[in-house]
Amino acid sequence: MKRWLDYAYSHINRSLSESTEYFLPHSVYIGPIGAIGFPLYYWIWTYIFPQPYENLTLRLIGSFLFLGLAFIKYWPAWLRPYTNHYWMVTITYGVPFFFLYMLLMNNGNIVWGMSTMAGLTLLILVAYNWALFIIMFFVGSLLALLAYTLTTSETVFSPFIVQVPIYLFLIITTSGIFYYPYRLKQEKLQVLASVGAEISHELRTPLMTIQNHAYGLNKNLPALLHAYKLAQANNLSITPIRPDVLKTLERSIQQIENEVRHSNTVIDMLLMNVGKPKINTEEFSYFSMAEIIRQAIDRYPFDSSKERSIIQVNLNQDFQFLGSDILMMHVIFNLIKNALVFTNNTQEASIKVTLDTSANANRIYFRDNGRGIPLQDRAYIFENFYSSGNLDKGAGTGIGLAFCQKVLASFNASIKCDSEFGKYTEFVLSFPLSTKQ
Repeated sequence: MKRWLDYAYSHINRSLSESTEYFLPHSVYIGPIGAIGFPLYYWIWTYIFPQPYENLTLRLIGSFLFLGLAFIKYWPAWLRPYTNHYWMVTITYGVPFFFLYMLLMNNGNIVWGMSTMAGLTLLILVAYNWALFIIMFFVGSLLALLAYTLTTSETVFSPFIVQVPIYLFLIITTSGIFYYPYRLKQEKLQVLASVGAEISHELRTPLMTIQNHAYGLNKNLPALLHAYKLAQANNLSITPIRPDVLKTLERSIQQIENEVRHSNTVIDMLLMNVGKPKINTEEFSYFSMAEIIRQAIDRYPFDSSKERSIIQVNLNQDFQFLGSDILMMHVIFNLIKNALVFTNNTQEASIKVTLDTSANANRIYFRDNGRGIPLQDRAYIFENFYSSGNLDKGAGTGIGLAFCQKVLASFNASIKCDSEFGKYTEFVLSFPLSTKQ
Protein backbone atom coordinates (compact mmCIF):
# COMPACT_ATOMS: atom_id res chain seq x y z
CA MET A 1 0.00 0.00 0.00
CA LYS A 2 2.78 2.41 0.93
CA ARG A 3 4.59 1.64 -2.34
CA TRP A 4 1.40 2.39 -4.30
CA LEU A 5 0.89 5.67 -2.42
CA ASP A 6 4.52 6.67 -3.05
CA TYR A 7 4.08 5.91 -6.74
CA ALA A 8 0.82 7.89 -6.92
CA TYR A 9 2.39 10.84 -5.10
CA SER A 10 5.42 10.78 -7.41
CA HIS A 11 3.21 10.57 -10.51
CA ILE A 12 1.05 13.49 -9.33
CA ASN A 13 4.11 15.64 -8.67
CA ARG A 14 5.53 14.80 -12.07
CA SER A 15 2.20 15.58 -13.73
CA LEU A 16 2.01 18.91 -11.91
CA SER A 17 5.57 19.79 -12.90
CA GLU A 18 4.82 19.02 -16.56
CA SER A 19 1.70 21.18 -16.52
CA THR A 20 3.39 24.14 -14.86
CA GLU A 21 6.50 23.81 -17.02
CA TYR A 22 4.34 24.02 -20.13
CA PHE A 23 1.95 26.78 -19.08
CA LEU A 24 3.78 29.02 -16.60
CA PRO A 25 5.83 30.68 -19.37
CA HIS A 26 2.41 31.80 -20.69
CA SER A 27 1.24 33.04 -17.28
CA VAL A 28 1.79 36.62 -18.44
CA TYR A 29 -1.22 36.03 -20.73
CA ILE A 30 -3.25 33.52 -18.69
CA GLY A 31 -3.05 35.60 -15.50
CA PRO A 32 -4.52 38.84 -16.90
CA ILE A 33 -7.30 36.91 -18.70
CA GLY A 34 -8.48 35.43 -15.40
CA ALA A 35 -7.85 38.60 -13.38
CA ILE A 36 -9.98 40.66 -15.78
CA GLY A 37 -12.49 37.96 -16.73
CA PHE A 38 -13.82 37.26 -13.23
CA PRO A 39 -15.01 40.82 -12.43
CA LEU A 40 -15.95 41.51 -16.07
CA TYR A 41 -18.44 38.65 -16.18
CA TYR A 42 -19.85 39.66 -12.82
CA TRP A 43 -20.84 42.93 -14.50
CA ILE A 44 -22.20 41.09 -17.58
CA TRP A 45 -24.26 38.52 -15.62
CA THR A 46 -25.50 41.13 -13.13
CA TYR A 47 -26.37 44.14 -15.30
CA ILE A 48 -26.49 43.16 -18.98
CA PHE A 49 -27.87 39.59 -18.86
CA PRO A 50 -28.94 39.17 -15.22
CA GLN A 51 -28.68 35.64 -13.80
CA PRO A 52 -30.45 34.23 -10.72
CA TYR A 53 -27.26 34.16 -8.63
CA GLU A 54 -23.95 36.02 -8.62
CA ASN A 55 -21.19 36.35 -6.02
CA LEU A 56 -18.70 39.22 -6.20
CA THR A 57 -16.59 37.89 -3.32
CA LEU A 58 -15.88 34.57 -5.06
CA ARG A 59 -15.05 36.40 -8.26
CA LEU A 60 -12.62 38.75 -6.51
CA ILE A 61 -10.83 35.77 -4.95
CA GLY A 62 -10.46 34.23 -8.42
CA SER A 63 -9.28 37.55 -9.84
CA PHE A 64 -6.69 37.88 -7.08
CA LEU A 65 -5.37 34.34 -7.66
CA PHE A 66 -4.96 34.88 -11.41
CA LEU A 67 -3.35 38.26 -10.78
CA GLY A 68 -0.69 36.36 -8.83
CA LEU A 69 -0.07 34.23 -11.94
CA ALA A 70 0.36 37.35 -14.05
CA PHE A 71 3.27 38.51 -11.85
CA ILE A 72 4.73 35.10 -11.03
CA LYS A 73 8.04 35.85 -12.77
CA TYR A 74 8.54 38.73 -10.33
CA TRP A 75 7.95 36.63 -7.21
CA PRO A 76 10.75 36.80 -4.61
CA ALA A 77 13.11 33.83 -4.47
CA TRP A 78 11.61 32.41 -1.26
CA LEU A 79 8.17 32.09 -2.92
CA ARG A 80 9.25 30.42 -6.17
CA PRO A 81 9.38 26.85 -4.78
CA TYR A 82 5.60 27.12 -4.32
CA THR A 83 4.75 28.09 -7.92
CA ASN A 84 3.59 24.56 -8.88
CA HIS A 85 1.16 24.38 -5.98
CA TYR A 86 -0.04 27.93 -6.55
CA TRP A 87 -0.76 27.03 -10.20
CA MET A 88 -2.75 23.96 -9.11
CA VAL A 89 -4.77 25.87 -6.48
CA THR A 90 -5.54 28.72 -8.90
CA ILE A 91 -6.75 26.44 -11.72
CA THR A 92 -8.71 24.18 -9.35
CA TYR A 93 -10.47 27.17 -7.81
CA GLY A 94 -10.94 29.10 -11.04
CA VAL A 95 -12.34 26.27 -13.17
CA PRO A 96 -13.97 23.17 -11.59
CA PHE A 97 -14.84 24.70 -8.22
CA PHE A 98 -16.12 28.08 -9.39
CA PHE A 99 -17.99 26.90 -12.50
CA LEU A 100 -19.67 23.94 -10.81
CA TYR A 101 -20.66 25.99 -7.75
CA MET A 102 -22.17 28.72 -9.92
CA LEU A 103 -23.95 26.07 -12.02
CA LEU A 104 -25.57 24.60 -8.90
CA MET A 105 -26.48 28.00 -7.46
CA ASN A 106 -28.14 28.97 -10.76
CA ASN A 107 -30.18 25.73 -10.86
CA GLY A 108 -28.32 24.39 -13.88
CA ASN A 109 -29.57 27.09 -16.29
CA ILE A 110 -28.35 27.25 -19.88
CA VAL A 111 -25.88 30.11 -19.32
CA TRP A 112 -23.99 28.27 -16.60
CA GLY A 113 -24.41 24.92 -18.33
CA MET A 114 -22.57 26.28 -21.36
CA SER A 115 -20.07 28.08 -19.14
CA THR A 116 -19.29 24.83 -17.32
CA MET A 117 -18.69 23.05 -20.62
CA ALA A 118 -16.26 25.79 -21.62
CA GLY A 119 -14.57 25.55 -18.23
CA LEU A 120 -14.15 21.77 -18.48
CA THR A 121 -12.60 22.14 -21.94
CA LEU A 122 -10.17 24.71 -20.54
CA LEU A 123 -9.32 22.41 -17.62
CA ILE A 124 -8.52 19.53 -20.00
CA LEU A 125 -6.14 21.80 -21.89
CA VAL A 126 -4.30 23.28 -18.92
CA ALA A 127 -4.12 20.03 -16.92
CA TYR A 128 -1.99 18.66 -19.77
CA ASN A 129 -2.37 15.03 -18.62
CA TRP A 130 -4.99 12.66 -17.23
CA ALA A 131 -3.71 12.36 -13.67
CA LEU A 132 -3.69 16.08 -12.97
CA PHE A 133 -7.06 16.60 -14.69
CA ILE A 134 -8.73 13.93 -12.55
CA ILE A 135 -7.28 15.36 -9.33
CA MET A 136 -8.22 18.97 -10.05
CA PHE A 137 -11.65 18.00 -11.40
CA PHE A 138 -12.64 15.84 -8.42
CA VAL A 139 -11.14 18.12 -5.76
CA GLY A 140 -12.80 21.19 -7.30
CA SER A 141 -16.11 19.38 -7.77
CA LEU A 142 -16.21 18.02 -4.22
CA LEU A 143 -15.45 21.47 -2.78
CA ALA A 144 -18.17 22.98 -4.97
CA LEU A 145 -20.72 20.40 -3.79
CA LEU A 146 -19.69 20.98 -0.17
CA ALA A 147 -19.96 24.76 -0.53
CA TYR A 148 -23.34 24.39 -2.22
CA THR A 149 -24.79 22.22 0.57
CA LEU A 150 -23.42 24.56 3.25
CA THR A 151 -24.71 27.79 1.70
CA THR A 152 -28.22 26.72 0.67
CA SER A 153 -31.11 25.63 2.84
CA GLU A 154 -32.65 23.52 0.11
CA THR A 155 -30.32 21.63 -2.25
CA VAL A 156 -31.65 20.78 -5.72
CA PHE A 157 -29.46 18.51 -7.85
CA SER A 158 -31.91 17.40 -10.52
CA PRO A 159 -31.15 20.17 -13.09
CA PHE A 160 -27.48 19.40 -12.74
CA ILE A 161 -27.80 15.60 -12.89
CA VAL A 162 -29.56 15.87 -16.26
CA GLN A 163 -26.46 17.60 -17.66
CA VAL A 164 -23.93 15.09 -16.27
CA PRO A 165 -24.04 12.77 -19.35
CA ILE A 166 -23.20 15.77 -21.55
CA TYR A 167 -20.22 16.68 -19.37
CA LEU A 168 -19.01 13.08 -19.36
CA PHE A 169 -19.25 12.95 -23.16
CA LEU A 170 -17.27 16.19 -23.38
CA ILE A 171 -14.60 14.94 -20.96
CA ILE A 172 -14.19 11.54 -22.64
CA THR A 173 -14.11 12.73 -26.25
CA THR A 174 -12.01 15.86 -25.69
CA SER A 175 -9.57 14.02 -23.44
CA GLY A 176 -9.21 11.23 -25.97
CA ILE A 177 -8.48 13.66 -28.77
CA PHE A 178 -6.09 15.77 -26.71
CA TYR A 179 -4.30 13.26 -24.49
CA TYR A 180 -3.62 10.55 -27.08
CA PRO A 181 -1.18 12.74 -29.08
CA TYR A 182 0.31 13.92 -25.78
CA ARG A 183 0.82 10.36 -24.55
CA LEU A 184 2.33 9.39 -27.91
CA LYS A 185 4.70 12.34 -27.70
CA GLN A 186 5.70 11.41 -24.13
CA GLU A 187 6.41 7.83 -25.20
CA LYS A 188 8.60 9.09 -28.04
CA LEU A 189 10.46 11.37 -25.63
CA GLN A 190 11.02 8.47 -23.23
CA VAL A 191 12.45 6.34 -26.02
CA LEU A 192 14.62 9.22 -27.19
CA ALA A 193 15.77 9.82 -23.62
CA SER A 194 16.88 6.21 -23.31
CA VAL A 195 18.57 6.19 -26.71
CA GLY A 196 20.09 9.63 -26.11
CA ALA A 197 21.61 8.56 -22.79
CA GLU A 198 23.14 5.49 -24.42
CA ILE A 199 24.45 7.44 -27.40
CA SER A 200 25.91 10.16 -25.18
CA HIS A 201 27.77 7.53 -23.15
CA GLU A 202 29.18 5.98 -26.32
CA LEU A 203 30.14 9.35 -27.82
CA ARG A 204 31.78 10.88 -24.77
CA THR A 205 34.37 8.08 -24.61
CA PRO A 206 35.87 8.70 -28.09
CA LEU A 207 35.53 12.45 -27.55
CA MET A 208 37.60 12.16 -24.37
CA THR A 209 40.17 10.10 -26.27
CA ILE A 210 40.35 12.74 -29.00
CA GLN A 211 40.71 15.45 -26.37
CA ASN A 212 43.57 13.58 -24.67
CA HIS A 213 45.38 13.09 -27.99
CA ALA A 214 44.84 16.77 -28.79
CA TYR A 215 46.44 17.64 -25.46
CA GLY A 216 49.47 15.51 -26.34
CA LEU A 217 49.70 17.05 -29.81
CA ASN A 218 49.44 20.52 -28.34
CA LYS A 219 52.51 19.83 -26.21
CA ASN A 220 54.64 18.29 -28.96
CA LEU A 221 53.43 19.50 -32.36
CA PRO A 222 54.85 23.06 -32.01
CA ALA A 223 58.32 21.56 -31.37
CA LEU A 224 57.98 19.26 -34.39
CA LEU A 225 56.90 22.14 -36.63
CA HIS A 226 59.76 24.25 -35.33
CA ALA A 227 62.20 21.41 -36.11
CA TYR A 228 60.75 21.13 -39.62
CA LYS A 229 61.27 24.85 -40.24
CA LEU A 230 64.85 24.68 -38.96
CA ALA A 231 65.56 21.70 -41.21
CA GLN A 232 64.06 23.52 -44.17
CA ALA A 233 66.08 26.67 -43.40
CA ASN A 234 69.29 24.63 -43.31
CA ASN A 235 68.49 22.82 -46.58
CA LEU A 236 68.30 19.39 -44.98
CA SER A 237 66.80 16.52 -46.95
CA ILE A 238 63.15 16.47 -45.80
CA THR A 239 59.78 15.83 -47.42
CA PRO A 240 58.36 19.30 -48.16
CA ILE A 241 55.02 20.39 -46.74
CA ARG A 242 52.92 22.87 -48.67
CA PRO A 243 52.63 26.29 -46.92
CA ASP A 244 48.83 26.12 -46.73
CA VAL A 245 49.04 22.63 -45.17
CA LEU A 246 51.60 23.92 -42.69
CA LYS A 247 49.28 26.73 -41.62
CA THR A 248 46.44 24.23 -41.23
CA LEU A 249 48.61 22.06 -38.99
CA GLU A 250 49.50 25.04 -36.82
CA ARG A 251 45.89 25.78 -36.01
CA SER A 252 44.59 22.20 -36.13
CA ILE A 253 44.89 21.60 -32.37
CA GLN A 254 42.69 24.56 -31.54
CA GLN A 255 40.13 23.42 -34.11
CA ILE A 256 40.10 19.88 -32.70
CA GLU A 257 39.56 21.19 -29.16
CA ASN A 258 36.79 23.51 -30.38
CA GLU A 259 35.03 20.65 -32.15
CA VAL A 260 35.25 18.41 -29.08
CA ARG A 261 33.84 21.18 -26.90
CA HIS A 262 31.09 21.88 -29.41
CA SER A 263 30.19 18.17 -29.65
CA ASN A 264 29.94 17.91 -25.87
CA THR A 265 27.69 20.96 -25.84
CA VAL A 266 25.36 19.35 -28.39
CA ILE A 267 25.18 16.20 -26.25
CA ASP A 268 24.38 18.29 -23.16
CA MET A 269 21.62 20.14 -25.01
CA LEU A 270 20.11 16.91 -26.35
CA LEU A 271 20.01 15.34 -22.90
CA MET A 272 18.62 18.51 -21.31
CA ASN A 273 15.74 18.66 -23.79
CA VAL A 274 14.92 14.94 -23.81
CA GLY A 275 15.54 14.16 -20.15
CA LYS A 276 14.06 17.44 -18.85
CA PRO A 277 16.39 17.82 -15.86
CA LYS A 278 15.81 20.72 -13.54
CA ILE A 279 18.24 23.59 -13.93
CA ASN A 280 19.84 24.27 -10.56
CA THR A 281 19.07 27.92 -9.89
CA GLU A 282 20.74 27.89 -6.47
CA GLU A 283 24.17 28.24 -8.08
CA PHE A 284 23.19 31.25 -10.21
CA SER A 285 25.27 34.39 -9.91
CA TYR A 286 25.51 37.81 -11.58
CA PHE A 287 27.49 38.16 -14.82
CA SER A 288 28.27 40.84 -17.37
CA MET A 289 26.35 40.12 -20.57
CA ALA A 290 28.92 41.93 -22.72
CA GLU A 291 31.71 39.76 -21.32
CA ILE A 292 29.72 36.55 -21.91
CA ILE A 293 29.09 37.53 -25.55
CA ARG A 294 32.78 38.39 -26.10
CA GLN A 295 33.86 35.03 -24.67
CA ALA A 296 31.25 33.14 -26.70
CA ILE A 297 32.40 34.73 -29.96
CA ASP A 298 36.06 34.08 -29.10
CA ARG A 299 35.38 30.43 -28.27
CA TYR A 300 32.97 29.61 -31.09
CA PRO A 301 34.50 27.17 -33.64
CA PHE A 302 34.09 29.27 -36.81
CA ASP A 303 34.93 27.47 -40.04
CA SER A 304 36.86 30.45 -41.37
CA SER A 305 37.93 34.00 -40.62
CA LYS A 306 35.26 35.11 -43.10
CA GLU A 307 32.54 33.64 -40.88
CA ARG A 308 33.95 35.45 -37.88
CA SER A 309 34.13 38.74 -39.77
CA ILE A 310 30.38 38.95 -40.50
CA ILE A 311 29.53 39.21 -36.79
CA GLN A 312 29.26 42.82 -35.63
CA VAL A 313 28.70 43.65 -31.98
CA ASN A 314 27.58 46.75 -30.11
CA LEU A 315 28.05 46.02 -26.41
CA ASN A 316 28.15 49.58 -25.07
CA GLN A 317 24.94 49.22 -23.04
CA ASP A 318 26.18 46.34 -20.91
CA PHE A 319 24.01 44.93 -18.13
CA GLN A 320 24.21 42.35 -15.35
CA PHE A 321 21.99 39.25 -15.38
CA LEU A 322 21.34 36.58 -12.77
CA GLY A 323 22.01 33.13 -14.17
CA SER A 324 24.73 30.75 -15.35
CA ASP A 325 27.61 31.98 -17.49
CA ILE A 326 28.08 28.54 -19.07
CA LEU A 327 24.42 28.11 -20.01
CA MET A 328 24.22 31.67 -21.35
CA MET A 329 27.31 31.05 -23.46
CA HIS A 330 25.65 27.97 -24.95
CA VAL A 331 22.60 30.10 -25.79
CA ILE A 332 24.87 32.49 -27.70
CA PHE A 333 26.54 29.52 -29.44
CA ASN A 334 23.12 28.37 -30.67
CA LEU A 335 22.12 31.78 -31.97
CA ILE A 336 25.46 32.19 -33.75
CA LYS A 337 25.10 28.76 -35.35
CA ASN A 338 21.55 29.46 -36.56
CA ALA A 339 22.50 32.88 -37.91
CA LEU A 340 25.45 31.39 -39.83
CA VAL A 341 23.13 28.80 -41.38
CA PHE A 342 20.53 31.43 -42.33
CA THR A 343 23.19 33.66 -43.95
CA ASN A 344 25.11 30.83 -45.62
CA ASN A 345 24.23 31.83 -49.18
CA THR A 346 23.68 35.54 -48.57
CA GLN A 347 25.87 38.08 -50.32
CA GLU A 348 27.29 40.65 -47.89
CA ALA A 349 26.01 38.59 -44.98
CA SER A 350 25.65 40.40 -41.69
CA ILE A 351 25.00 39.26 -38.11
CA LYS A 352 24.50 42.05 -35.58
CA VAL A 353 24.50 41.55 -31.82
CA THR A 354 23.32 44.58 -29.85
CA LEU A 355 22.78 45.16 -26.13
CA ASP A 356 20.08 47.56 -25.00
CA THR A 357 18.93 48.75 -21.59
CA SER A 358 15.63 50.44 -20.84
CA ALA A 359 13.45 51.32 -17.88
CA ASN A 360 11.58 48.00 -17.90
CA ALA A 361 13.99 45.38 -19.27
CA ASN A 362 17.47 44.59 -20.55
CA ARG A 363 17.65 43.09 -24.03
CA ILE A 364 19.90 41.39 -26.55
CA TYR A 365 19.03 41.89 -30.22
CA PHE A 366 20.45 39.14 -32.42
CA ARG A 367 19.74 40.02 -36.07
CA ASP A 368 20.90 38.58 -39.37
CA ASN A 369 20.10 39.48 -42.98
CA GLY A 370 19.73 35.87 -44.09
CA ARG A 371 16.87 34.01 -45.71
CA GLY A 372 14.48 34.38 -42.77
CA ILE A 373 11.95 31.97 -41.30
CA PRO A 374 8.61 31.28 -43.03
CA LEU A 375 5.48 32.25 -41.12
CA GLN A 376 4.29 28.62 -40.87
CA ASP A 377 7.50 27.67 -39.06
CA ARG A 378 7.82 30.65 -36.76
CA ALA A 379 5.19 29.48 -34.25
CA TYR A 380 6.97 26.14 -33.71
CA ILE A 381 10.69 26.92 -33.73
CA PHE A 382 10.96 26.70 -29.93
CA GLU A 383 9.44 23.20 -29.77
CA ASN A 384 11.66 20.19 -29.13
CA PHE A 385 12.82 18.43 -32.30
CA TYR A 386 10.79 20.67 -34.59
CA SER A 387 12.30 20.80 -38.05
CA SER A 388 11.36 22.01 -41.50
CA GLY A 389 13.04 21.95 -44.86
CA ASN A 390 13.97 25.61 -44.58
CA LEU A 391 14.79 25.93 -40.93
CA ASP A 392 16.92 22.90 -40.29
CA LYS A 393 18.72 22.36 -43.57
CA GLY A 394 22.23 21.97 -42.24
CA ALA A 395 21.24 23.40 -38.86
CA GLY A 396 21.27 20.17 -36.83
CA THR A 397 18.83 18.44 -34.51
CA GLY A 398 16.10 21.00 -33.89
CA ILE A 399 16.85 21.16 -30.17
CA GLY A 400 18.89 24.36 -30.04
CA LEU A 401 16.12 26.94 -29.72
CA ALA A 402 14.15 24.75 -27.29
CA PHE A 403 17.31 24.62 -25.19
CA CYS A 404 17.65 28.42 -25.38
CA GLN A 405 14.06 28.95 -24.26
CA LYS A 406 14.44 26.55 -21.32
CA VAL A 407 17.67 28.20 -20.15
CA LEU A 408 16.27 31.72 -20.44
CA ALA A 409 13.11 30.74 -18.57
CA SER A 410 15.31 29.60 -15.69
CA PHE A 411 16.82 33.12 -15.72
CA ASN A 412 13.28 34.62 -15.62
CA ALA A 413 14.06 35.86 -19.13
CA SER A 414 12.36 35.27 -22.48
CA ILE A 415 13.18 34.89 -26.16
CA LYS A 416 11.06 35.97 -29.13
CA CYS A 417 11.56 35.73 -32.86
CA ASP A 418 10.71 38.28 -35.53
CA SER A 419 11.42 37.46 -39.14
CA GLU A 420 10.48 38.31 -42.70
CA PHE A 421 11.08 35.51 -45.14
CA GLY A 422 13.79 36.38 -47.60
CA LYS A 423 14.95 39.44 -45.64
CA TYR A 424 15.97 38.97 -42.01
CA THR A 425 15.61 37.12 -38.73
CA GLU A 426 15.83 38.78 -35.32
CA PHE A 427 15.81 37.13 -31.91
CA VAL A 428 15.07 39.38 -28.95
CA LEU A 429 16.20 38.13 -25.54
CA SER A 430 14.60 40.07 -22.67
CA PHE A 431 16.03 39.97 -19.15
CA PRO A 432 14.61 41.40 -15.93
CA LEU A 433 16.35 44.46 -14.53
CA SER A 434 19.24 43.55 -12.28
CA THR A 435 18.66 43.87 -8.53
CA LYS A 436 22.34 43.45 -7.71
CA GLN A 437 23.45 46.00 -5.16
